[in-house]
Amino acid sequence: MAHEHHHEDIEPPGEFEVPAKFNLAAIIFAVVGIIAFVGGLFLDPDRAWRGYVIGFWFSFSLALCGPFFIATQYLSKAGWSVSSRRIPEAVGSFLIPGVLLGAVALLGAEYVFGWIELAPEVFDPDSELFDPIVAEKAPVLNLTALIVGTLGSTVVLAGMYFLMRRNSLKQDESGDHDLFRKNLWVSAFFLIVFVITVSVTSWYWTMSFDPHWYSMMWSVYAFAGLFQTGLAVMTLILIYMLRKNLFGGTAGIEQVHRMGQFVFAFTVFYAYIHFSQFLLLWYANIPETAKWYVDRMSEGWGFLLLAIPLLKFIVPFFTLLPQEAKKNKNNILVYVCILLIAMQLYEIWIWVMPYTYGPEAGLAGPMLPWLEFLVALGFIGLFMFFVARSLAKHNLVPLNDPLLHEAIPHSHDHLIYPNGKHGESGGDDNE
Repeated sequence: MAHEHHHEDIEPPGEFEVPAKFNLAAIIFAVVGIIAFVGGLFLDPDRAWRGYVIGFWFSFSLALCGPFFIATQYLSKAGWSVSSRRIPEAVGSFLIPGVLLGAVALLGAEYVFGWIELAPEVFDPDSELFDPIVAEKAPVLNLTALIVGTLGSTVVLAGMYFLMRRNSLKQDESGDHDLFRKNLWVSAFFLIVFVITVSVTSWYWTMSFDPHWYSMMWSVYAFAGLFQTGLAVMTLILIYMLRKNLFGGTAGIEQVHRMGQFVFAFTVFYAYIHFSQFLLLWYANIPETAKWYVDRMSEGWGFLLLAIPLLKFIVPFFTLLPQEAKKNKNNILVYVCILLIAMQLYEIWIWVMPYTYGPEAGLAGPMLPWLEFLVALGFIGLFMFFVARSLAKHNLVPLNDPLLHEAIPHSHDHLIYPNGKHGESGGDDNE
């Protein structure tokens, strides 16, 4: 890292301008989501707030993947990903509005969590609604802990992302390699904070809908889906940028192929974690742990649950087995990434399935989730807007990064398939 590396001999990266149609679509999605949510508060507040939670966790977890990926690359001193690092940085930009969105989610907690709706009776031994299992979790299952855990986690994560992003952008201007070393430290602390905060937020916002149930593997399971889907989003953006030739000579086959390998690897990891959780809970056969799967095999949910291993593991796994599929031959990698993103939204809906609370608490059967997905569409629109804005605001390639030279030599190979066909490198805006 002591030597300066100059790259005057390569094609310089371009400047990204957000396509007008993309920007319009993002705004329309956001407006539709807001209207659906506000209207839903009058029609069916329970479903409206559940849709809010689905959209919030989906978009927030995608944003988390950005700085997590960057941190792993800094700590491993991986050079191959330097030229495309602005993509995970842009994905992480949604963490900042995520703080406000998380605070809004707290306003609907009583509509989402039965243990809040029934408090304090459910914790009172003299009440007819007293639940000894839930009462044992009172130190955690209370509104104060939920507020502190949610706001504390989102603020700390957004703050550490901000430091990481600021140092990276400063290095563009000054070329100071000390900023690289600073980001090594930020990345190390971020990963520690990430483990703690993702555990806390996933416990609250995706596991505590049924306060009886618990799983020691849930936070790892939530992370596996988070990272699998986040990689898919970043891969789609990378391929789009290469089609437009916006990276110049700084990115190419190496970046796409490795991202394809990551998507494939974490598809396997996700399946391993999900099956391990299922096997341990089912084999132990403890009512409080097996309940999650028992519920999702009842009341008509069984076939819907089976779609998850089929479309989040079996189809992507066999489709991405060939090496050329990981390089996006015939647009295979693009299609798989789109499938994984859609299935993550679907799976979160399965997590946030509608229980009924109160004296007649129980499990409700599936219903057409038109309201929930319209509300979630608003979060997708906001995510699209902030990510695109972040990509357009700064240089697409960190040209002063000391490891950039490790990415460039691999970029002059024309075996990439950004347009799905051999040898076509993109660059035509009319395609």
